Amino acid sequence: MTTGVPRKIAATLFLMAFALGFIFNIVNWQFYTKYFGVSQQQMYKYAIILAAIDLITLLVYALISFRTMRGYATWAVRTSERVERVPAWSLITPILPIVLYFAFHMDATVAFALSAIYGVLVTRPSRAIEALTSAAIRGFEDVAPAVILFIGIGMLLTATKLPQFGLALQPLVSGGWLRNPVAFVVLFGLLSPLVLYRGPLNPFGVGIAIFTVLLTAHIFPPVILVAAMMAVVQVQNVCDPTNTANVWVGNYTGVHIEEITKRTLPYQVVVATAASLVVVIFAPNIFGKPFAFAPLSVPVQASEAFPGLFARDDAAMHVAVGTDGSIEAGTASQTLLSTLNGWPYVRAAKSQDDPNAADCSRKGYSTFVRVTSQSFATKSATDTDIGLELSDCAGWIVDEWHEHQQSRRAPTNIELARLGAAAATRLRTWIASHPALAQNLLAKGLAYDPAHPQPTYFYSLYKTVDGYMRAYVRPGGPAYAAGMRSGDIVDKLDGRFWWEYGTYQTQLRAYDGKPHSFDITRGAQSYHVQLGQPFE
Repeated sequence: MTTGVPRKIAATLFLMAFALGFIFNIVNWQFYTKYFGVSQQQMYKYAIILAAIDLITLLVYALISFRTMRGYATWAVRTSERVERVPAWSLITPILPIVLYFAFHMDATVAFALSAIYGVLVTRPSRAIEALTSAAIRGFEDVAPAVILFIGIGMLLTATKLPQFGLALQPLVSGGWLRNPVAFVVLFGLLSPLVLYRGPLNPFGVGIAIFTVLLTAHIFPPVILVAAMMAVVQVQNVCDPTNTANVWVGNYTGVHIEEITKRTLPYQVVVATAASLVVVIFAPNIFGKPFAFAPLSVPVQASEAFPGLFARDDAAMHVAVGTDGSIEAGTASQTLLSTLNGWPYVRAAKSQDDPNAADCSRKGYSTFVRVTSQSFATKSATDTDIGLELSDCAGWIVDEWHEHQQSRRAPTNIELARLGAAAATRLRTWIASHPALAQNLLAKGLAYDPAHPQPTYFYSLYKTVDGYMRAYVRPGGPAYAAGMRSGDIVDKLDGRFWWEYGTYQTQLRAYDGKPHSFDITRGAQSYHVQLGQPFE
């Protein structure tokens, strides 16, 4: 402003330059690497491209703003007072932490500490302690609001890890629509103004919850999600009136904060949109990951290709609880039922259904939990085993857990209830540890992870005591659609008797995702089954 640049232009240029440097903010990069699990090397290319886009936009804004102005580029008038100058090499102090962190891979705290010591030694070596102390005090004053904000964000992050939070937002991120390239550009580019006022896309506000759900749902690889976050942050850093930098610049220059937002928002939306387009078009080349967005038109949906594969919409979040018929399992299941019904959005009910008897098209539940009970005699006591089998709506087993208690007498109802509660805790831990699988299981009746697609036919092969190789088939799956059924006796696999491969190699072929052919026996009839397209 001392050279005649108008206040509005000076204020906006300062914030745009601030956002340009913020791309390489060390604290942010630590957050990306620790919370999202990405590496610095994965983000280098994208950060440089984003900085180039930001720089071009800044120059365009400056040219447009200055096009009608003349006579402002004048030198400041020299005063008669002689000002003491510092060494020229002190000018590298602001960029020294970046060099130490990115080039020499130093810890961020060490990089900042060394840079601060360097700065005072080359500027005021005789007053180094005094300068560091006063700078620390002023630093605490300046960052206190940001620290309080990040404490709140940390509390929000903790809340987003609860299973009921992810399940509540699951409908918003399900269906694969976010993997559509147009949707990606629209959301993280054109709709980037949603970062304003700590809005739903602001990672330094409510938006951290959205990004956490996207991370746990495995909609995108973490590196793609970080790229989207960096794109919208370019809007947030310049245009958000709630930023500390915006308030400081507005007060210093006398420009209303809302005026800064109005002047810069169109340009920063262009930055976010261009960055989103770069991700969509060049993601594999930039990040080195074999990720591809979904095609703009999908020829056949899995629900159409395999009717009965998924649960009905009205069955979402409904859990059926069955038992093996024993009294002990029945007692433990009562505790499990009451626990499940205490979870938000989950509805549990007793069921004597056999989920593997039919596909999911006519069932009123998406998830089936079977409680079992067994007793084993040991030398000193009797071991009571309460088991929990978790399966989807068609009986395909997802996981199982067992709780044990040893006693010289039969377990009491209180003890059985305690075992049932422990099994429920195991289930809740599994949901928290496998959010993508859990959300799809409870919402769609099928435990799968869209971020890690693997071709599968949903069948397995097992050898029974009579020496036969039999099939276990999930109703509604690709193998079921091809004609295989649970209990079928497998005679030949790909034209050869299964024992020519050996038991292990035969069973292993059920999981390789290849379209094998089978000669099977069902009752008195023989059939030939050729697998078609797998589920991916």
